[in-house]
Amino acid sequence: MQPSWLGRFVVVGTLWVALVGCLVAWLPGCRGAGDGVLHVASGGRPNVLLITIDTLRADHLGAYGYGLATSPVIDRLAREGVTFDNAYTPVPTTAPAVASLLTGRYVDATHVRENEAELPVSSYTLGEALAAAGFVTAGFYGNGALAKGFGQGLGVWQPFDAKWAADDAAGGTLAVRWLESAQAPWFLWVHFMDPHGPYTSPPERSASFVYPDTPLLRRELPLSPTNWGFGVIPRYQALPGLTHVGDYVRRYDGEIVGTDIQVGRLLDALEKSGMLDDTLVVLTADHGESLGEDDYFFQHGKVLNEASLRVPLLMRHPALPRGTRVAAPVSLVDLLPTVTAMLGVPLTETVAGIDVRGAIAGKDLPARDLLAYTVTRPETVAIRRDGFKLVGLPRRDGTQRPGFAGLALYAVGDGHEKRVAGGGQAKLIESLEPEMLDLVKRVSRAGASPVDLNAEQRERLRALGYVD
Repeated sequence: MQPSWLGRFVVVGTLWVALVGCLVAWLPGCRGAGDGVLHVASGGRPNVLLITIDTLRADHLGAYGYGLATSPVIDRLAREGVTFDNAYTPVPTTAPAVASLLTGRYVDATHVRENEAELPVSSYTLGEALAAAGFVTAGFYGNGALAKGFGQGLGVWQPFDAKWAADDAAGGTLAVRWLESAQAPWFLWVHFMDPHGPYTSPPERSASFVYPDTPLLRRELPLSPTNWGFGVIPRYQALPGLTHVGDYVRRYDGEIVGTDIQVGRLLDALEKSGMLDDTLVVLTADHGESLGEDDYFFQHGKVLNEASLRVPLLMRHPALPRGTRVAAPVSLVDLLPTVTAMLGVPLTETVAGIDVRGAIAGKDLPARDLLAYTVTRPETVAIRRDGFKLVGLPRRDGTQRPGFAGLALYAVGDGHEKRVAGGGQAKLIESLEPEMLDLVKRVSRAGASPVDLNAEQRERLRALGYVD
């Protein structure tokens, strides 16, 4: 029996739709799937380049409104991809923060409380998830705090050089060389270090920058005899002849310029090899840096302010909406579930973070609280909810009584914070306090996984301000 003209029309139409779908898959701007999973032209998974930058506060990048040209390459990445305006670290200390980024979990699950700690071998990391999915994996790092356990799942896990803190140019060279022979699909993680103190950027990198004439930048600070303190220059940050706040801010910006150059080297290598549009590029930071906020200068780790907690988070792939900005608050614990979902890689472990792809598409994320805490004294905790951040200092009076020596409520958003009277938000504070008490317990009982350090390693930690 011959098919009717209607049947022939349906068959031809179906074939035409399928053909168009196949052609669309080849277009650089249309390599995603309807389910939100990214693909390359051949239908396989894209490569992944993860760039983490130590101590990079978001608001010193042009992409986040900074008026000085510290980051032309990173700004271009933002224009070509997705920018998360309100991304936060759960902890302003490198090893605990990166542990959360890699595992999607908070400190009570990672057990990484300090920069001397080791990420336990029982952890399930982004590197392991991608290696199991068939990715060729590698990582290069400039901060020795990531030496122990953080390379799980990576075929190569190599420091920029033998020092704990190395110049980012050395890391850029290692990464570019690895890319020259990498077989797709690959996962490359590079942890750049330069914005971390001491701010030893060459003066010429920021010589042309013009800063406002403000009392803060003119302020002269004494040198601290230790590696931390309020209203002082921490010992490890001291630069010969420099005592004004503005001198150090300029050098910090110069450090960002240097790292931006290395980010450019990686993107240029991908572009020249034709791999850029076959790669999901993710750029973020472990934490920010206080540059005088709360009278806390050129440091991080002890204060839960926005300068320390807010980090950049950018994603670029041809299938992601170009130039999109996401206002929804997200956390570094969301990176693992989001990236694996984008790649169609199943997670085999339960995580605290969530897949935030919906926010990229303009949808609301599920209501939730974002947690933050310090792992150095004074140990404080914070919870972010509905545009507010409640910060609590647990009571340390030698008794077992649960409670706080002080609570402070802030209105927060886009890097800004303003302390508000709690009276108008009494119900919010009341509803958050039980969760705050639970967070104190979770953080305090999260024992560190110890690492044996020799004298040389401890001296390197001291040079970075991690120990006195």
